Amino acid sequence: MILLLSHIRTLAAIAPDLPSLLMVFVVCIAFVIAWAVNRISLLRIRQSVDKIKETSTIMQHTLDMGKNYVLMLDIRQQHAINIHGHLLPDKGMGYQESLELIHPDDRSIYTEFIKRLSSGDRETDECIFRWDISGIKKLGQWRYMEDRGITEYANAGIRPIHIFCTRTDCTEQVLLEKEEQEMADKYRRIFEQSLIGLAFYDKDGYLLTTNQKMREILNFQSEKDPYYYDSSLFDMPSFRDILNNRNVEELYFCTKSIIIERGVNCYTEMRLHPIYKDNGELYCITFSIRDVSQERELYLQNKKNSLDIRLANEAIQQYENEIQYLMDTCNMRFFRTSFTKRQCYFFKTLGTPESQMDFDTLIDHFVDSPFRQGLIEPEKYFDVPRTTVTYMHPFFHEGEDMQWNIIDSTPFFDENGRLEGSYGVVRNVNDLINKQERLKQETERANDSGRLKSVFMANMTHEIRTPLNSIVGFSDVLPMLSTQEEKQEIIRVIMNNCDMLMRLINDILAISSLDTSGISIEPKEIDFAISFNDICESLKERVQEPSVEFIKDNPYSSFLTILDKGRIQQVITNFVTNAVKYTHQGHIKVGYRYEERQLYIYCEDTGAGIPKEHQAKVFERFVKLNDFIQGTGLGLSICKAIADACHGDIGVESEGEGKGSTFWMRIPCEKR
Repeated sequence: MILLLSHIRTLAAIAPDLPSLLMVFVVCIAFVIAWAVNRISLLRIRQSVDKIKETSTIMQHTLDMGKNYVLMLDIRQQHAINIHGHLLPDKGMGYQESLELIHPDDRSIYTEFIKRLSSGDRETDECIFRWDISGIKKLGQWRYMEDRGITEYANAGIRPIHIFCTRTDCTEQVLLEKEEQEMADKYRRIFEQSLIGLAFYDKDGYLLTTNQKMREILNFQSEKDPYYYDSSLFDMPSFRDILNNRNVEELYFCTKSIIIERGVNCYTEMRLHPIYKDNGELYCITFSIRDVSQERELYLQNKKNSLDIRLANEAIQQYENEIQYLMDTCNMRFFRTSFTKRQCYFFKTLGTPESQMDFDTLIDHFVDSPFRQGLIEPEKYFDVPRTTVTYMHPFFHEGEDMQWNIIDSTPFFDENGRLEGSYGVVRNVNDLINKQERLKQETERANDSGRLKSVFMANMTHEIRTPLNSIVGFSDVLPMLSTQEEKQEIIRVIMNNCDMLMRLINDILAISSLDTSGISIEPKEIDFAISFNDICESLKERVQEPSVEFIKDNPYSSFLTILDKGRIQQVITNFVTNAVKYTHQGHIKVGYRYEERQLYIYCEDTGAGIPKEHQAKVFERFVKLNDFIQGTGLGLSICKAIADACHGDIGVESEGEGKGSTFWMRIPCEKR
């Protein structure tokens, strides 16, 4: 513009005769400039209006998508109308009327919210309350609403006239927060009320929080005891050597915890569990501790009590054996009479009665004697309370022959001193006549016992030598192996045979205690498919005859379960050993399968077979169907004891002599 005026002045100087022309030119130029400025301003205004409309449209869509309502409350008229949405009637609603749609428990919250905004205490405020979404129907369909209010002022911001509220349905969020809070409170209560001490440590090993039980066990001196909160878990004596290089793994151990600074001296069970992020970084450490001092004392006391009970039972058993021996050798019977029931009970053992007899029948067995009269009138017979009366009476003990018996009788009384009955011993003195015959029978019995013992010892010597030879042989081979894999395999075979040898020795001991303590079962988690292969590898060496094929039936590549591997191996070994003795051609097949939550183990052979009349007694002790076959007759009885101890069943199937047999056992187990 300045340049233009400069040119105009120059032109006027050159041509002073054209002033009016120049003026017209200047006016035109000014008009053009004014018109251009006006167009630019109008364009900018139109762009601003379009942007405001676009922004308004976006805000409108945002309010619609977020289920938001905008309300305006006229403070002076106490009347509210819809600005956006249709939460209120089209004509609006009075403030007092709207309070009827707010839950009674939340009305005070809402009125205080409106009061703060209308009084000018706050320009903006917010609150959450329950609103009846059914409106004037008042059906009690409560929804949580969040109001964010802002006050509009008149007279230069002095007098508030309107309150604008953005109302949002936040029911899902509130319910979710309540659920999360309830869940957090629930887990917090579980955490605090746990019977074991629980704590959380950060990744650097510093204590974050702990429950009351742990504070009690470790004798915290305050809620935030600095001794525990200011020390890292990695530096504590119990973990210093275990958690080296911050390499935290799952730990579980029992130890005696001694913390002199806090007076802690107890036996504890501790468990440490690290929690890692997805990227493998340590996030935190959970720690649990349990005071097992009392349990340890109870365990030691129970152990002592168990020992005392065992010794007492052994003493009682010894006493009963002695009594039973006396009863057997002296041909004695205990008897007990009941004068109220008029019954007499005879005992040959210290268990259930052998027989019983009523007084009328018993009286007829006596020939003229005071005891006969005593059964008729017991009060006169036992005229002196609590005395022992001994007589010798002829008494029909067995058969039709007269037999002499010595009867020792003692009365017993109830708590009121009334006579209830008597008990005593009946000894048959006719045994003296048959003493020589009985002595002969006992001698033969002793000879049979010695023979069985010799056979038993010979068989046990053979059974023990088999694993011993394997152990010695493989031990000689072990130094000559070069690779670590071969050595590990040989070591595994040696360990397997050592275990077999230990089981054989335990079986020898089990025979002597089978009637008292029984077979002990110690189940452990094993892969039975692998264990079965190991057992078969050891047993197939026992099949020496070339005409007999050893077949292994292992249907699984892996079979995880909980069993006593040694006892199962003992059963399979006894099955196969019997099959080898009686099978000279054909095959011996050993296998197992899992069915109906039971492990079914079998050994099938094509050997001599078992007659049906003898199948029921093959599991009895010392039973041998062929005296020319080596063996003690104890193997199958041990197998039955193992099956009983495992709450299982055992049996044999055979069509008869020469048709082979199948021994089987079923025991409960769970496949993992």
